[in-house]
Amino acid sequence: MGSGGDGVRPSGTVTFLFTDIEGSTRRWEADADAMRSALAAHDAVLRSAIEGGGGWLFKHTGDGVCAAFQSARAAVDAAVTAQRLLGLPVRMGIATGEAEQRGEDYFGPVLNRAARVMGAGHGGRILVVATTAALLDGVGLMDLGLRRLRDLSGPVGIFQIGADGLRADFPALTTLDETPGNLRPQPTSFIGRGGEVAELEAAVKAHRLVTLTGVGGVGKTRLALQVAGEVAPAFSDGVWVVELAPVGDPSAVASAVADALGVVQQAGLSIAESVVRAIAGNRQLLVFDNCEHVLDAAADLVEAILARSSAVKVLVTSREGLGLSGEHLWRVPSLSVDEGTSSVSVALFVDRARAVVSDFDISRAADADAVVELCRRLDGIPLAIELAAARMESMSPVEVRDRLHDRFRLLTGSRRGLERHQTLRHVVEWSYDVLSEDERSMLNSCAVFAGGFDLEAAVRVGGAGELDEFVVLDLLGALVRKSLVNAERSDGRTRYGLLETIRQFGDDRLGAAGTGPETRDRHARYFAAKAKEMLEVWNSPAQVHAHQWLDVELSNLRAAFRW
Repeated sequence: MGSGGDGVRPSGTVTFLFTDIEGSTRRWEADADAMRSALAAHDAVLRSAIEGGGGWLFKHTGDGVCAAFQSARAAVDAAVTAQRLLGLPVRMGIATGEAEQRGEDYFGPVLNRAARVMGAGHGGRILVVATTAALLDGVGLMDLGLRRLRDLSGPVGIFQIGADGLRADFPALTTLDETPGNLRPQPTSFIGRGGEVAELEAAVKAHRLVTLTGVGGVGKTRLALQVAGEVAPAFSDGVWVVELAPVGDPSAVASAVADALGVVQQAGLSIAESVVRAIAGNRQLLVFDNCEHVLDAAADLVEAILARSSAVKVLVTSREGLGLSGEHLWRVPSLSVDEGTSSVSVALFVDRARAVVSDFDISRAADADAVVELCRRLDGIPLAIELAAARMESMSPVEVRDRLHDRFRLLTGSRRGLERHQTLRHVVEWSYDVLSEDERSMLNSCAVFAGGFDLEAAVRVGGAGELDEFVVLDLLGALVRKSLVNAERSDGRTRYGLLETIRQFGDDRLGAAGTGPETRDRHARYFAAKAKEMLEVWNSPAQVHAHQWLDVELSNLRAAFRW
């Protein structure tokens, strides 16, 4: 029954406070007299707090009450005041919205929302929906994320009120979510990489920050999401994926994270500070996907999150690491291509080809050979393989293989769901565009090498003999970190190389810039001079070294002589 006292009944946009005693039935059965006395005190405290805050107590529901406030802050203040004085475990839910008055009661979806949010909590806890939280200034709020509640069509952002004298730690919310978070099932099957998944699961358990690096299209995102799904049960507050690829402005990184997590900016705090404070007490895994173009901004936010929370972990995908202390770097390799038709890369090709041609197979020897060669020439890069497989709708494996010399025009995607990047050129340009001019020039020059190169060759060819060895070394180091150049160490020496896809792209850029001929001239002159040196010692004690050099550099010699 309505019992709002002498105040004015709120109307229009109203904030509702719903309360309920947790475990009241058990208390009544255990000691009815004690419960009757406690309930009288409970009712007096709630009435005093509500009416003292300008609210209207319009209904009793069993052992709880429903009250209406014209102000969201007034409703929260009344709830906090009551919780500090109540002797029973009372759970409270607050929601704001339009409501219709009918006599002594209110009707509308907002009341159902307040009731469901209250029911998700526990005794002593005050929960508010995100729309109410956005109206609050100077109030301690803990973001509990998006949750699905009974009878509500979509997920609801829920926040917990924090204040002096209130309990802060509670069991998990009683919602419909099996696991909170925004991680969704992937639309395609996960092929191979069982060992990598197991290794990364162990890495996530052992480290608070794990960064997956690797060349574009190698499958960093897909692997990260697979690992996140495997470890999700260990994170009671869920796995949250933040897509940073669409974020063009570094200053918008914190807002993207806040949007993904449902965090509302708090008065007096920056959006980044609001995010850090909201998740400080959570046990969550955050997946920051595609950080390379906003690297510094992402690193700053991740560093702040990890400094404030002891139970939040971060899994990052990026062409290069964040450079933070304690970061565990894990380079994602290409798929295997050395086992012929039994290789993982071929299995991926066949699986994706059957998505467009249901009866696709490689029973013909010519088709099998073509697919194996396709996967090898595409460097085992999953995106390139998937784009090639999509061509099976209108081409044969042999026809695709024979056109790989123009792979950037050939491998374009038209089907939704293949990847965020719809062409092979796009995925390489994404990496290329974040390079400095000097890094681009070095990468382009390195495209003339065949079969790899060492530091001396890079100085003479890539640096045109005009750059200091250490300048070239720094440029190569940057390209290695950004997953565009590979570095392999053997017998105390380092040899560099480019995947064929990256080499073709750099070669195209050399041609577009008109610097290809002079770079190839330098390459030919350098290897001609080196060959002359080796011939001069061919019949000397240094012959073994000359033979070894010839074995290693044979591809470069052939390319130089052809030029």
